[in-house]
Amino acid sequence: MKKSRILLVDDHRILIDGMRKLLPEEEFEVVAEATDGASALSILRQKMIDMLICDIQMPGMNGLELIREARKDDPGLKIVVLSMFDERSMVLEALQSGVNAYLLKNAPQDEMVLAIRRVRDGKTYFSQDISNHLLGQFDPEAEKHNLSKRELEILKMIAKEYSNKEIARQLFISERTVESHRKNIYRKTNTESIIGLIKYAIEHELV
Repeated sequence: MKKSRILLVDDHRILIDGMRKLLPEEEFEVVAEATDGASALSILRQKMIDMLICDIQMPGMNGLELIREARKDDPGLKIVVLSMFDERSMVLEALQSGVNAYLLKNAPQDEMVLAIRRVRDGKTYFSQDISNHLLGQFDPEAEKHNLSKRELEILKMIAKEYSNKEIARQLFISERTVESHRKNIYRKTNTESIIGLIKYAIEHELV
């Protein structure tokens, strides 16, 4: 497997050093690092980078500004946010800026590696705390939006990146039934992704 080329960005040296040690060398190569957004953007424009792992709060150009500029330059860049902040407004802004994963810095190390692998493989990942914080508990009035109780239940699990098999096992239904519900949810909400589902829920005051 070709190694993913990573740029680490954080204004705390200890976190950069920790991430270097955490990432399996046979899968990932940290080709550059930076302690501020401006320096990181310059590196992105000079080097071939597959994945950006960055903080939000940094001196000068912050992480959100960096993400927006980086996304303009390279729409295919994979972006993982590793932050101390779980404020709903900040997380939502990061999602709207195009991040592929959002984790808190206190997440277990194995979860961090899992998230980075999922992003490398073209998927998204949001820690359970972040998903719960964003989705919260759906209001019963959500049925006004044509979503059944079961669909709302499955929507929450989809947002946590559960597979059809995992959903089927937990809800004691068949995978075919889960797939049918999944298609209905995306059709009813006019969305095509997990991020789209979260945006839909917030925009329609379901959370």
